[in-house]
Amino acid sequence: MSKFRFKHYSKFDRKNFLFVYCLILLPIIQFLMFWVYVHIDSFALAFQERGTGAFTWNNFVSVFNNIFKSKNTENNIGLMMLRSFALWSISNLLAFPIALASTYVLFRRVVGHYAFRVIFSISGIVGAVIWVSLLKMIFNSSGNKIVIYILENWFNAKLPAKALSDGLFGAKETAFPTLCVITFLHGIAGGSVIVTGAYAKIPPELMEAAKLDGLDFWGSFFHVALPCSWPTISTLLTIALCSILVADGNVYLYTNGSGGNGMSTMGFYLYYLTVQISNNPATADYGYPAAVGIVVSLISVPVVLLGRKIITKVIPTVEV
Repeated sequence: MSKFRFKHYSKFDRKNFLFVYCLILLPIIQFLMFWVYVHIDSFALAFQERGTGAFTWNNFVSVFNNIFKSKNTENNIGLMMLRSFALWSISNLLAFPIALASTYVLFRRVVGHYAFRVIFSISGIVGAVIWVSLLKMIFNSSGNKIVIYILENWFNAKLPAKALSDGLFGAKETAFPTLCVITFLHGIAGGSVIVTGAYAKIPPELMEAAKLDGLDFWGSFFHVALPCSWPTISTLLTIALCSILVADGNVYLYTNGSGGNGMSTMGFYLYYLTVQISNNPATADYGYPAAVGIVVSLISVPVVLLGRKIITKVIPTVEV
């Protein structure tokens, strides 16, 4: 029979191993406490009756009644999902392709590209609270009539009286469309730094070879830049897919926490429920928001998996 031989470590080595194990143990404990336990507890709460803790489906019944039977347009979960999906589509399906093209133009060092890079980076540096405050001064101030003047005189827009008196965020007819426009403009600059880094990894010799083969400026973009940068781009899109039904659009800041004027989104609603529970922990019903989270996850998971599969098939990955 073979004999097992155990290596004898010195006292110094054992101390080093203990130190490393303690470093690894801390994030493991944190993961188990704040991710695994929290998710298991949230899942269990969705099936518990308030007060007694008995097993029940009432929370899910309330969620589905809210989606299909509720006539309250402000708090209808189905409408809030549609608003979140609309904001996500504007940001990722409309604005992001433009961002890819504009970032490529700056990457090719057109005239003024340094100034435009700084301008595009500002949106990622400045905090959301500052941006929202500035935009509310532009769109939602009753004393500021510049935007309203442009809409009425340049585009012949017929604005409701509420928008004329309280600003575009003050009227239900113009509040959410204004948010969509802001989301589109902000999405053009989104991810420009990461995409620029992806473009920078393309070998210059490959771009020169494409030029010698007769590809023009945009031909190099579609046939060289996009395939070579697609792993990074597809990762950004996959991460964005996780928020396809819970995009919030900073609604909480734009509406001062009310979500009124038809601006409530799913992301805002989940945050709003969390704030309500935090303010009233003794009387709060934890089961309903837990059920909402499970329903949203059940809808989102197949969408994310299908979207990821489509994304990987759009453009073949090129290793550089």
